[in-house]
Amino acid sequence: MDAAQFLLLRHEPLHGMMTDRLLADVSEAQLRARPHGQNSLAWLLWHVARGEDIGVNAFAYDRPQVYDTDGWSERIGAGRRELGTSMTSAEVDDLTARVDVAALRAYWRAVGDRTLEILGGEGSRGWDHAVEPARMRRIIRESGDYGPHVDTNRVETFYACMTRGWAIAHLALSHSFGHFGEATVVRGMLGHPNV
Repeated sequence: MDAAQFLLLRHEPLHGMMTDRLLADVSEAQLRARPHGQNSLAWLLWHVARGEDIGVNAFAYDRPQVYDTDGWSERIGAGRRELGTSMTSAEVDDLTARVDVAALRAYWRAVGDRTLEILGGEGSRGWDHAVEPARMRRIIRESGDYGPHVDTNRVETFYACMTRGWAIAHLALSHSFGHFGEATVVRGMLGHPNV
């Protein structure tokens, strides 16, 4: 089993069963709620979906993002494209209130499907290649994928020498799993048992 096959063993449940369990029996109002100022389930789903889309498509493979195809921007209705890092509380409220949650779920699935398609064809070939610094800088500073409040120097330092494999493993898997833990806590605060 190569690294891509191993990653996919955890990736598919994240986009399928884990998402279904996380959002099961949660009302529309609860998806948008921010108990004790925590991020909403809708915002968290937005954040992990945008993170994977940016990480796999833009950073790792220099391809168009799913968000920029098939009218996803309009369908989701977020009014912005950045993944949400360093958003103010008011911006989190705004995004949470305006997103079309059904379209957001469909986008999350489409992002996962694109990752499966890429990794099914590419495997782990080239995962040790560094992401070109110019591409990284363009994505972080110019594309709109990172918001106006992000310390771009800090992000570039964190991602310095990022390889294709690191971008995929982090933004398609470990980043999402971390935020799913956060979402499980929010779900519990909303009165739903842990998943």
